[in-house]
Amino acid sequence: MRKYVKALIMIILILVLMVVGQITPLAVADHLNFSENTAVILMTVTYPIIVIGGGWLLNHFLFHQSLPLVSKWRFQWWPILYAILADGLIYLFSWIAQTGFHSSVTTMNNWWLQFAMTVISAPLVEEYVFRGYVFGALDSIFSRSVTVWLTAFIFGLIHLSSLGKAAWYNAVFLVIAYTAMGMFFTLIAVAGKSLWASFTAHVINNLLIYIVGIWAVVSTSSSMMWRSLTGTLLGMGIAAGLVYWRFLRNKQGRKL
Repeated sequence: MRKYVKALIMIILILVLMVVGQITPLAVADHLNFSENTAVILMTVTYPIIVIGGGWLLNHFLFHQSLPLVSKWRFQWWPILYAILADGLIYLFSWIAQTGFHSSVTTMNNWWLQFAMTVISAPLVEEYVFRGYVFGALDSIFSRSVTVWLTAFIFGLIHLSSLGKAAWYNAVFLVIAYTAMGMFFTLIAVAGKSLWASFTAHVINNLLIYIVGIWAVVSTSSSMMWRSLTGTLLGMGIAAGLVYWRFLRNKQGRKL
């Protein structure tokens, strides 16, 4: 029971740190009357420090263990190829449905600020949080298969923040779609035995969303969101299945 409590505390606090890591720099910048660009720069730099550093302290005091998927950087090409495939499928299914895709890309005065936050800072934090701290906490008490599913589901839940004012049924579909995305990244991390493999795929995914989001029709209507999320669900789901079949079914399938 003690391990379950520790894992729950770890997951709750690391998710709180994600919120604090975004709000605190903006609040400080607003208090000091910084410009919008300066505020975003401050958040982009301090967000990973607060979340990753805070998560390291939590893991150290609660579990006293090394994280199973955190290892030395080792570049791998295949996560890039699978990320491109996943996004290609997302856009294909969105085109077939004749709707824009769901995206969190926003308009800012300086494109490079949006780029730094969306393509570098956010993937780094999310991979350390979900494939690092959350995965590590769950892996200490559950089987690897359960850990993979729960990590993906929590990843889906946290993305409810992008729901906006959409109807409740869109919330359900959003969680399902982003759980598929979480499953894709988690399986890549497990297959590559490192969160840096999933970080590579995450960066490519966000980069493509950023590039396409600049000129593509992005779905913002609540009535269209579930249709646009169909592309994410199918694209990421198919790609996740291919990763499992190619890398994990024969070698690690039994452990999963």
